[in-house]
Amino acid sequence: MSAIVLEHLALDGRAGGTWEGRRVRVAGGLPGEEVRLVPGRGKDPVLDEILVPSPHRRAPICPHSASCGGCDLDHAEPEARRAWLGEAVRHTLRWEGPLEVVPSPRPEGHRARILLHLDQGRVGYRAPRSHDLVAIDGCRIARPEVQDGLARLIALAGREPAALDGLSNVEIRTDGSRTVFVFDPRGDRRSVRPHPALTELGDVVVAGRTVAGSGELCFEVDGTALRAGPRSFFQVNLEGNALLGEHVRSELLARSPERVLDLYAGIGNLSLPLAARGLPVIAVEAPGPGSEDLRRNAAGLPAEIHARPVERFDASRSPFDALVLDPPRAGAPGVLPKVTLLRPRVIVLVSCFAASAARDLAELKGYRAVSVRCFDLFPDTHHVETVVVLERA
Repeated sequence: MSAIVLEHLALDGRAGGTWEGRRVRVAGGLPGEEVRLVPGRGKDPVLDEILVPSPHRRAPICPHSASCGGCDLDHAEPEARRAWLGEAVRHTLRWEGPLEVVPSPRPEGHRARILLHLDQGRVGYRAPRSHDLVAIDGCRIARPEVQDGLARLIALAGREPAALDGLSNVEIRTDGSRTVFVFDPRGDRRSVRPHPALTELGDVVVAGRTVAGSGELCFEVDGTALRAGPRSFFQVNLEGNALLGEHVRSELLARSPERVLDLYAGIGNLSLPLAARGLPVIAVEAPGPGSEDLRRNAAGLPAEIHARPVERFDASRSPFDALVLDPPRAGAPGVLPKVTLLRPRVIVLVSCFAASAARDLAELKGYRAVSVRCFDLFPDTHHVETVVVLERA
């Protein structure tokens, strides 16, 4: 097979190039490398040999990187990885202005929650595109509180393997102080009988029921206390989230808004600190654990809470002049054209997948992007959080 030189890094972490007359993406490669490829099972080839490595390639730091697949760019130097991902975002959004990728305040030990799978007393992650379990004895990207919880869980599995019988996975979560273990059963949630030894871990939730301590965590975001139950989403990088939130709120406050609409509000991470300053907020989150926590967190603040799907929210009944939205990875198809009929002066879109953001922004008329900034909330991976600020044209 002929050798090719890889040209760029794609949003999915694969390196792109031209092979046998067609554009391809290759897992494990880095821009600038000369490689030899062989046909794969799918449409893209696979890496066979690195002939000339990138000067920005490094030995993977984690011993589980090759098998676990979680830190898919562990083999790239951090500064180069951020630069390549910034260019991928720039290309996807067709943005020609400056674009900074803000480093994580914690290059290692940053994840405040990890999802682990359980199998016959073993604890680990799933291998890429597989149900095979990769047993681990530690995770360098987890916060120290989570690593300590993982060590206690592994010790319990070795000492009392029956404690994990009937359980399929566990999410270890922390607010930087307390650590909570949230277990899911393999079968019917109603029939699970938590093993007494699980209580040795501390704060434990099994099948949605708290069996020891408390399943609730509490975060301070810009001076505002936000509580999150065991099923509520929160950003995994607490310090990185603080930087992202400060940027979002700074961009909004710079336009002196009178009322902010927050879509996909979650537990109130982006907007409730604004409400705590006295700025009226309308926050919308789908019914469920997140909206329940959102309502509790908003108590006593000038915040109007709507527990309903964003797609069904009628923005015309709640005037606002600033909009912030942080949709899931799939984006917010069809949402922006409807909610911008009132012509807010500023829109701040937070996205964990720039391709979805580009599609959503293509539906938006009468606005222009004035800034794009990325945040490296997930070091050693291809994931990057992007914030786009738009004003009326």
